[in-house]
Amino acid sequence: MRGNCRSAPLASLGLAASLLAGCGGNGMSGSVPTAEQVRQATLTRVQSATVVLASDQHVFRYDGRSSRTFSACDGTVCGVSQASEGLQAAVARASADPRLDFGSSHFAARLEDSLELKPETRAVNGVTLVEGFGLRSGDRAFRAKFYGGWLEDGAFFVNETTLTVRDESGQPDGLGTVFDASAFGMANDAAPAPLQGMSATWTGMMIGADVSDTVTRGQFLRGEARLVIDDLASPDVDVVFSDLRDLETGARLAGRTIAPWQDIPLAGGSFGSKPAGSDDYVQGRFVGEDHAGVVGIFERSNVVGSFGGNRQPDS
Repeated sequence: MRGNCRSAPLASLGLAASLLAGCGGNGMSGSVPTAEQVRQATLTRVQSATVVLASDQHVFRYDGRSSRTFSACDGTVCGVSQASEGLQAAVARASADPRLDFGSSHFAARLEDSLELKPETRAVNGVTLVEGFGLRSGDRAFRAKFYGGWLEDGAFFVNETTLTVRDESGQPDGLGTVFDASAFGMANDAAPAPLQGMSATWTGMMIGADVSDTVTRGQFLRGEARLVIDDLASPDVDVVFSDLRDLETGARLAGRTIAPWQDIPLAGGSFGSKPAGSDDYVQGRFVGEDHAGVVGIFERSNVVGSFGGNRQPDS
């Protein structure tokens, strides 16, 4: 792989990860992967996903109004609705009509059509951080910026999109900026093996966007993510974010914190939930063989975002 970094095909997630390791995407020696290679590796993760988690969409119109568009997912299909009570019907319509599906197929189509990724990649706490942008001037014009993180068996993103906002009847309602987050993965539906007295830890990265009504709205954040199951024989999950920084400058955000979630019940390979319209939640899924990774979405402290991490050697 090292000798042919610029032309190696990406046939699987494992091959994509090998490509970046050989091309210096995780701080190793070698040439930097091209923007096209980064885009293809991202696309591979999205297309291989068997589950999608999606936050609500936070909409800030240019005339000063703000609102929330609700979301719900079933497998890799996601529907959106202007009202929380319409979510079930929205998911059913998205399942029947791919044009209404805002899940993995929607994101993959944008990656293939309008979104570009920067060639530079770097690792943050063992997770590869990627950055992308997009511009479409034709049908459904938009300008987009997003950050993402890669695992071997998944990916997670936070997005900012400027576009024409539509009202409940689908009519144009002026320009606005939308912030949302998503997570994709090859889901492991079983709980980690119940080993008496043994714990398990996943470490990685969180990324998020400030959706407050203050001057910091739109700031992208990153931090360390740590997920712990204290006793695999009686599992519940703690999720902790720390060392918050401005994602774009790397400056530490002194005094800014996101309180941890503790003792979240584990249901098979999933934990947490996203109640319709909630502004305080965490929802996650374990991904990969032997629960090698975890991905999730969250909202708390005026930040909407996502996270992912890799399983550490057993303690």
